[in-house]
Amino acid sequence: MSSTFNRRQFMATAAGVSAATIIPRRVLGGPGFVAPSDRLNAALVGSGTQALRQLMSDWLPREDLQLVAVCDPNQDSDDYRDWSAHGLRNAIRRFMDSPNWGSETGIRAGRDAGIELINTHYAKTRGDGSYTGCTPYVDYRDMLADSDDIDVVIDMTPDHLHGTVNIHAMQAGKHVVAHKTLANTCYEVHKCVEIAKETGVTTHLMAWNNDPDFYQLKEWLHAGIIGKVKEVHNWSNRPVWPQGWMENPSESMAIPKGFEWDLWLGCVPDRPYHLDYTHALFRGWYDFGAGCLGDMGNYSLWRTYRMLNPGPVVSVSATPATGCVIVGNQCQWRRSNVAFPAASTVHFEHENMDIYWYDGGMRPRLAKNLLNSGETLPREGVLYVGEYGTILGRFLGQNFKLLPESRMKALAGSMPAARPAEEVVDPVDEYVGAMKEGKQSRGSFINIKDLAEATCLAAVALRTGKYLTWDAQARAFTNDDEANAYLTREYRAGWEL
Repeated sequence: MSSTFNRRQFMATAAGVSAATIIPRRVLGGPGFVAPSDRLNAALVGSGTQALRQLMSDWLPREDLQLVAVCDPNQDSDDYRDWSAHGLRNAIRRFMDSPNWGSETGIRAGRDAGIELINTHYAKTRGDGSYTGCTPYVDYRDMLADSDDIDVVIDMTPDHLHGTVNIHAMQAGKHVVAHKTLANTCYEVHKCVEIAKETGVTTHLMAWNNDPDFYQLKEWLHAGIIGKVKEVHNWSNRPVWPQGWMENPSESMAIPKGFEWDLWLGCVPDRPYHLDYTHALFRGWYDFGAGCLGDMGNYSLWRTYRMLNPGPVVSVSATPATGCVIVGNQCQWRRSNVAFPAASTVHFEHENMDIYWYDGGMRPRLAKNLLNSGETLPREGVLYVGEYGTILGRFLGQNFKLLPESRMKALAGSMPAARPAEEVVDPVDEYVGAMKEGKQSRGSFINIKDLAEATCLAAVALRTGKYLTWDAQARAFTNDDEANAYLTREYRAGWEL
């Protein structure tokens, strides 16, 4: 059979097979079953620790998704970094019912780990005790060239590859689900949005979240409980990875066996391999990551943008934690041009409100008497400051309350109710349903444009240390030509967009 004879052609041909042919129920579908023709075939690009978690929680349990390919330049290793020494390993052991999976000393992930997880699960749930239907790839471009049977690309790569993978997948006519952030340069953010509009494929950024608290808080804000919102303050305890380097690593490290360093670099110009660039630590480098704001602010601030629709940024300024180095016998202050600081604050000015971001343990100041005696702001949280009131919530706005508590009690029973329950949809249901209906999800690349742009502008403000005015129509800073150079990157030959 020709390799070009794909799943859709097979299903069309199968429809003409004699009715006397006996076809298993799991192929035809029915109660508790989904026919293969009704499944979306998904390819996973990036098989690190986050991808393995999502496989278990979001994708493998679904009958309407089939993982058919895994692509990662790292074949298999136990040198990944994570928030728990054995948490991921133990979760996979339980999921696979395999007490010996993984390493006793390190954290395992990579291409082979993803393939093994997928094939083992499908062998138990969809096969006859064995399954080898998931294809490994080292280069996602090869995967896209051989992608007749791929409906959706799931992009779980490091931040620097998000733009290129998202763009190439959309250009290949694939739906795209991407881990945050959309891209880590403004140029690639705009390119992603443009191509999403041009191609019409379904797109979804996984930072989109949807629960009852979102709708309840939205009703409070829109009902004017605190009047017009003037300021939003959002803070995170991130980074929970090392950050704040003054220079790129200087020591030499051998490229691990089975790791294609050139493909991991992708669009970024060549440099010597170092473990501290890879795995969870990529987030802290300007070239490879998007910092704490790209990591967690895309979750929390997207809620603010959806509720209040502040529009594009008008200006941005940032204050990084102080860095210092020894030169000779002299202490010198220095702003890093290679890595995000250990802590920072960012101020986004919008046309009708100001948004403030804090990370690294920084928190906003709060007016006296708004908190009860002895009460402090949580490690992560959000404040909505209005004309005549303040709302405090947890990081995503959950468990929110009016400040001071006396006002909350005074208004008890008169607060507006949440919107209808049908608004609340599981995020995976949201994008899978959108793909099947041929429409954009509410978490589309198009819908996050303003925040995705702001995330990249914050990185430029941190690198330059300047107050920058932004023209969203012209896609340029109006008061600093030097800063405009950071809106894109120098591309490795052959990786230009």
